[in-house]
Amino acid sequence: MASVVQCIYYTGQKSQSLRNVPFIYPSVIWVQTGVKKLQWQNDWISIDRNNWLLTAGHSQHTFINEPSKNTFSSLQLCFLTRPSTALIQRSRQHSHHNTAPNYLFDEEGEYLFMNLVNMPKTLPCNVQQCLVNAFFEYLTNIGKLHQLFSYQDLSWRDKLVELFRQQPSEHHSIESACQHLGLSKSTLIRRLREESTQFREVLAELRMGYALTLLQQQHYTQLDLAQLCGYQSETRFAQRFKKQFGLSLKEYQNTIDH
Repeated sequence: MASVVQCIYYTGQKSQSLRNVPFIYPSVIWVQTGVKKLQWQNDWISIDRNNWLLTAGHSQHTFINEPSKNTFSSLQLCFLTRPSTALIQRSRQHSHHNTAPNYLFDEEGEYLFMNLVNMPKTLPCNVQQCLVNAFFEYLTNIGKLHQLFSYQDLSWRDKLVELFRQQPSEHHSIESACQHLGLSKSTLIRRLREESTQFREVLAELRMGYALTLLQQQHYTQLDLAQLCGYQSETRFAQRFKKQFGLSLKEYQNTIDH
């Protein structure tokens, strides 16, 4: 049964310094152990278990995950569904104009967050949506929902992600995407340009995010990971990984204890 949220756990046994980490979906990240030092504007913000990190979809962040007693762990709650335009507008009205991505949450927020984390995947989608809507209402009341969702409608970038995420390892060409979306190639290129992106960037962003998720689950060889992420050349994959995150695949694997 389809889920309206996705939960991703991240761990590390050593300091993880990562740059340009893509957040594909609007997400709330809760650090469980250790500290996430986030680069924000011209400063660094320390996010611990008392704070959430709120991040919009299709954003990138640079941060350092610092373990506490040799352990760093965090939980990322990704939203695969969107709130109404009315909720987003009401959130802006409740905003105190603090655009910092960290939020000191309370007991009510923790309760609603954990309800979504522990939500059985067997629940019908309409029931799942009701639980997510309660969390959206909470974020609206504190003036934070619009930091996750700046608009209600799906962008063309979002539509490509929905197409890619089902099978990241498949060969996705712009021609096949156009056929799926019912657009001409020139129209898709133009609409993506209007959103300040392009086809290859969206695909690479999703695949790199997927690579980090896979590495958290088990140890992969470079070749296996490259193929799972849709790269035929492991060298090209390794180069892209290093360029994206600022450290090699092996260096990142060394920070994780499986």
